[in-house]
Amino acid sequence: MMKLKNKVALVTGASNGIGRETAIMLSGKGCRVALTYHKNRGGGEEVLEECRKYGDAMLLQLDVTDAKSIEDVAGKIIEKLGRVDVLVNNAGVVVWKDLKEQSFEEIDLQIQTNLSGLVKMTRTLIPHFYRQKESIIINVSSGAGKQGYGGLSVYCASKFGVRGFTQSLSAELPEGIRAYCVNPGMTATRMTGYKGIPPEKVAEVIVNTAEETLGKKSGNDVDVWEYAK
Repeated sequence: MMKLKNKVALVTGASNGIGRETAIMLSGKGCRVALTYHKNRGGGEEVLEECRKYGDAMLLQLDVTDAKSIEDVAGKIIEKLGRVDVLVNNAGVVVWKDLKEQSFEEIDLQIQTNLSGLVKMTRTLIPHFYRQKESIIINVSSGAGKQGYGGLSVYCASKFGVRGFTQSLSAELPEGIRAYCVNPGMTATRMTGYKGIPPEKVAEVIVNTAEETLGKKSGNDVDVWEYAK
């Protein structure tokens, strides 16, 4: 189990939705939080203000489809906060169209944001995790990473990939570095037209996963619908 007080947490895609609530909740647990936004700087600044009510926090612009952006953000966090104990790979995007209607750009955007960017962010921080000897990696996948849905073929492919990556990564990591895959169902965010359960419920499951209070082993799925009603 990991005690979160005074730990450093990085939450990607934290300017709204699940990422926003996760960053605020981790701050409330005593974490120093680094939160990132892509285009919504105003939303990121609002979350930063909420996090700073509890303690130290920093806000960074991040484009997970850009390798240099990933490396720059990781470097700035390590320089200012010294470490990352909890990585929450949350940044994601969806295009609600049948494959025949999707452009190559829309396909690339989903794969690069949801899967490649997540892998690259994890890879960038892995050397620091090994030096620290203990870290938690939480990859946010989806119920659509466990079952395919029409109109979401590329999104599902990216989220199935996140689950496979998490399982394989956990087999490579030493005991002190654990990886978990959190799978939300329909959640009331901009991505779903605000239909589904409140994002606070998903954030609570993510934080419980970080605290390792759910009895899961590294590499396991954490299906939000089992815990958030």
